[in-house]
Amino acid sequence: MKLLTSLLNRILLLTAALAASSAWAASPTTANAGSRPAGVPQNYLVTPFGYFHPSCVREVVDGARLMDANAPPACASRAHFDAQGKAKAATGPATKAPRAADSLAAINGWVEDSELVATSPYAGISASWQVPAAPASRNGQVIYFFPGLQDSRNVQSILQPVLGWNAFGDQAWTIASWNCCRNGAANYSTPRAASSGDLIAGRVWHDCAAGAAACGSWNVETRDATQNTLTTLSHTSNYGQSFNWAFGGVLEVYGVANCQNYPADGVISFGNIQLLDINKQIISNPASLAWSANVLQQGGGCNYHAAASAAATALSY
Repeated sequence: MKLLTSLLNRILLLTAALAASSAWAASPTTANAGSRPAGVPQNYLVTPFGYFHPSCVREVVDGARLMDANAPPACASRAHFDAQGKAKAATGPATKAPRAADSLAAINGWVEDSELVATSPYAGISASWQVPAAPASRNGQVIYFFPGLQDSRNVQSILQPVLGWNAFGDQAWTIASWNCCRNGAANYSTPRAASSGDLIAGRVWHDCAAGAAACGSWNVETRDATQNTLTTLSHTSNYGQSFNWAFGGVLEVYGVANCQNYPADGVISFGNIQLLDINKQIISNPASLAWSANVLQQGGGCNYHAAASAAATALSY
């Protein structure tokens, strides 16, 4: 019996080791020397909310719970940088998500989105979209697509299920779930590989009962429905926020130097966009979902266009 127990324990340990080895070193892409803004240190990492010191960007493996919601102590004294290279104090409140400048040698920041601000908080959001073709031209650029939730009155972080190109220095499509970036730290779930043509489903929801105005525990899930894989950031903190600001679809980039750096399809569509109200019910009244579609970058001659309806967002580039 003891021999059998010992053998089973060894099998379990071996299985865990194999599972761990199947994930690559999931470190986000280092800021590209040719496109990062002046002032951003060379070793800083690209995230969906700007540039951060490597020690302040943390992977939370699937199924794990980040017990300490605060940033590592060193991050409290480290500045991070928005998409244009403007330093942000780690201890201060976050600003509105970084957006692209009108004229840069390389585009860094939010390019297009659809958004909706409500007077009362949401209990969740979900959307689905297809993985585009790979970019025709590659120069180390990072491209993100995601829906998400923020607090328009107290922006501390954003919860977002993310599809990324070269997000982890891999020149490939991956999915990961993010809570970024309270107290100078960015937390993300274990990345999973995705392929062009795959259907991605992302959702954000909280753990509290219906009617909670501000729940302290949230979940962010990014699923590849085609490959039947998912990656989840579980029970992550709201940092005191009430999420009343929804994004149906966002295109965010770093180091895009020309139109060929975008996916070759030229357009991405987010569909089946659903919002949960404070009672955790799907908001089904189209008149109440007046999404605003925004083009935030006009340079470079690319085909930028954004359109949004109650349950869909299309972003062209």
